[in-house]
Amino acid sequence: MVGEAHETRDVVSQILQVKPDVVLMDISMPGQNGYEAARNLKSAIPAIHIIFVSMHLEPTFIMEAFRSGGEGYVPKQTAGSELLSAIQHVLKKQPYISPLIPEDVRNTILAQMDGIPGSELTGRLTPRQKEILKLVAQGFSSKDIANALEISQSTVAFHKTQIMQALGLKSKADLTRYAVMLGISSLE
Repeated sequence: MVGEAHETRDVVSQILQVKPDVVLMDISMPGQNGYEAARNLKSAIPAIHIIFVSMHLEPTFIMEAFRSGGEGYVPKQTAGSELLSAIQHVLKKQPYISPLIPEDVRNTILAQMDGIPGSELTGRLTPRQKEILKLVAQGFSSKDIANALEISQSTVAFHKTQIMQALGLKSKADLTRYAVMLGISSLE
């Protein structure tokens, strides 16, 4: 059986009714992000297989997808050619990570899934960078962050750039999306 939902509240209720073997999940969804939906689904139906299909190729997004219960990750731009293989892998209880994802990222994720401690893809943020990331997640502008932390706006911009480099993000918009998706509690 095949179903489709566009909001996470619909996703969870449909999946609980239909009980599919595999769910294709996007990270960015109205109402709740895909990470939270995946956690809720895995909690309700532990045997369900979740494959994330996303436009996000940054290491931090991919790692969070697997941490939230995903077993596969396919970029939207290659979904047409990769989904069948991804589904076959996860049904055999084998993780699937698109070949489009850099090898070092794939290796780190697979190692961590096997319980081998590896380097964190989220990088090592300084306490000040974590503080700035929290404020970004709360919706503060650079000017507001500068005022709140009593630093200059150029210092805020510098820290945002350093955070983006540490997290493998490419734009300030990616940084904001990541901060919001990550949520405040996971940085505390």
